[in-house]
Amino acid sequence: MLFKILRYCIHLGGVIPLLWLIYAINFNLVSSFGTDPIKEIIHFLGYTALLFLLILFSFRIITQCLRQPILLPLHRSLGLWGLFWLSLHIVGYLALELGFDFQLFISEIVSRTYLQIGFIAMILLVLIALSSIPYIKRRLGKRWFSLHQLSLLVVVLAAIHYYLSLKAYNIDSLLFLALCGVFVLWKTFARRVLAWCYR
Repeated sequence: MLFKILRYCIHLGGVIPLLWLIYAINFNLVSSFGTDPIKEIIHFLGYTALLFLLILFSFRIITQCLRQPILLPLHRSLGLWGLFWLSLHIVGYLALELGFDFQLFISEIVSRTYLQIGFIAMILLVLIALSSIPYIKRRLGKRWFSLHQLSLLVVVLAAIHYYLSLKAYNIDSLLFLALCGVFVLWKTFARRVLAWCYR
């Protein structure tokens, strides 16, 4: 029962921001996004993607602490929603900011550090998602686990990308970086902490 409720909450959390964005665009409410609505929409898409990745790792820690492997399939749902919103972020940037000018897209990536970091995070997340396809997962064997260890690097790079993309720092970017620090510490000491708690 709890599993179903959490799964529905995850899917609602993935759909509601999209419905709200469509509503805002259709009813000409984009002016409420700020002086540069295009940039704000692109940031909103990326922000939502980052939130899903942060929630994924937070939920992973909770799952480990509670020792509830039944919740593990929910990690995949969170990861796929993160990939979905990241895809919207990339497409939004290409379409709204660059007009699908791929040459300019490459030029921007080469010249801007925060875009390079974001691009690396995107490539890694796509590879991780593709590796979860049953056939590819079987072909990878033990290498599948090694590849998925890079998921922490993805969320750290995404948080750094968000931090560097802001012209003025805000509390969210600093909190996200701090949360990534917690994730790194947890990954380093999780076994010791759990062994001590359940001894």
